Amino acid sequence: MAKKKVRKAGMVKRQQTKKHTKAQQRRKFASRRMISNPQAATQKRLEELLSTLPYLAFSERFEDFKFDVQTVKKELDAKTPEPLILMRLLTDEFLEGFRARFEEFERETTPQSPDNLLAKATIHQLDHSNEIPHLSNPMIVAVYLKTRAEALGDDTLDKETIHDALNDYEVRNSDLIELISESPNELIYGPEAKIPNSSTSEFDGKVITDSVSEEVVRVPPIPEKILVDFRESLDWSDEELSRLDEDLEVFLDDFQPPVYQEWTPDLIDEFINEWFVREANPLEEDLASMRKNMLYFLRHLREKSLLPSCFGDTRPASLEGAA
Repeated sequence: MAKKKVRKAGMVKRQQTKKHTKAQQRRKFASRRMISNPQAATQKRLEELLSTLPYLAFSERFEDFKFDVQTVKKELDAKTPEPLILMRLLTDEFLEGFRARFEEFERETTPQSPDNLLAKATIHQLDHSNEIPHLSNPMIVAVYLKTRAEALGDDTLDKETIHDALNDYEVRNSDLIELISESPNELIYGPEAKIPNSSTSEFDGKVITDSVSEEVVRVPPIPEKILVDFRESLDWSDEELSRLDEDLEVFLDDFQPPVYQEWTPDLIDEFINEWFVREANPLEEDLASMRKNMLYFLRHLREKSLLPSCFGDTRPASLEGAA
């Protein structure tokens, strides 16, 4: 791979890291603002508790609580920016139901217990939405992400992966989220929602740009947890794993495929037979390594039922004969 390609991938990773850090800082600040009763417990304890708030979206009590799946799917298909999707979904009816569920939650939990404090903090945010935007409430965003996952047919989102999903959401929507956080009292929710001081036509929900660099930072095509699980499933030598990492980096970072739910056998063939050959000018051993590692990678995704149905039980033509 030419040095220029490597530098480009490195730049993308550095920008993603920067945006992840900013996202974490925003969430920490939002958590502090949601603290409703500092006398009830220490601020540190409440901040720690609020980090668990998204887990409630997957609890038995809130398992059925979500937005309309078809509405979310329609907005995603239309490439509506996600913060705007969420603002449109936050109708008076939804917010009233959301509040009612947490008021009931507060009544049924022991005063000053962790669940009781989470309920109080959430109600506090709802009461002060002019200062603390609904979009900074991690429970509301978690409910959206849960609905989004169902709309996309993604069954990997759960209590264990929600924090990664929240980070990914904030990274891919970083620019709009910053605009929203600057003018919380100007936000309009429901069908007439709009984002102040922005032209949403500039954002397509797929890519975001750094304000300093024109380099495009794309949404990660596959969650990091899936890659980690795949790697841990292999009983390979360090050398083999290192080569695997290099090959997947070329595919995911340099080739930049769409999100994994949109992959097709033709896409894999295009990557290996055309793009990889043209851009990397690989030796035979490089091509053999790429075919082998892509075969194992796709096999793992199929075993986990993560590949689109178009893959069926056959492998892409470019992987025929791969070891």
